[in-house]
Amino acid sequence: MAMEIVLDIAKQTRQNFITLMDGLSIEQLNVIPHGFANNIAWNFAHIVAAQQILCYVRGNVPTRIPTAEVTKYQKGSRPEGFISESELSFYKEKAITLLDDLREDVGNGIFGNYQPVTTAFGITLNNIDDAVTYFCTHDNLHFGYAMALKRSVLQEHGSLSEINNQ
Repeated sequence: MAMEIVLDIAKQTRQNFITLMDGLSIEQLNVIPHGFANNIAWNFAHIVAAQQILCYVRGNVPTRIPTAEVTKYQKGSRPEGFISESELSFYKEKAITLLDDLREDVGNGIFGNYQPVTTAFGITLNNIDDAVTYFCTHDNLHFGYAMALKRSVLQEHGSLSEINNQ
C-alpha cells in the first residue's frame, strides 16, 4: 500500500513539472542561466532516465525506453545540445506512462534480482521499494531545481525575443 501512495506522489510531481514547462517556450526550456549547469528540459528528461536506471537497470530488467534515451540523461550527463519539442514531448508522455508500467511491473514481481546501490544522498537502495521511494524524492529535488531555473530564465531572459537575440 505504501508503494501506491509513493507512485501517486511521483505522478503528481511529474504532472506539476509538465505544468511548469507548459508556460515556457522550447527556447526558454533550453536556456542554461548564469550560475546553473543545466536547463529545465534536461532536468525533466533526467528524472525519467533516473527512474529507469534506479528501477530497471539496478533491477536487472530491460528498460521500458531505449537505452540511448536513458543514458543521454543519466547522472553525470549535461545538456549536449538543444532539446527539441518532439524529444521533450516523448519524455512528457513517458514520464506518466512509465509510472503506470512500473506499478504493473512491481505488482508482477519482476524486480527480484535488485543490485543495491548507494546514492549521491548517501542512502543505500537495497530493493525496488527503496528505489521507488528514492526516485520520488529525486523527482521532487529536480522539480524544485526547475522552479529555480524558471525564475532565473524569466528574470534573465523573460521574453522570447531576448533569447533569440543571444
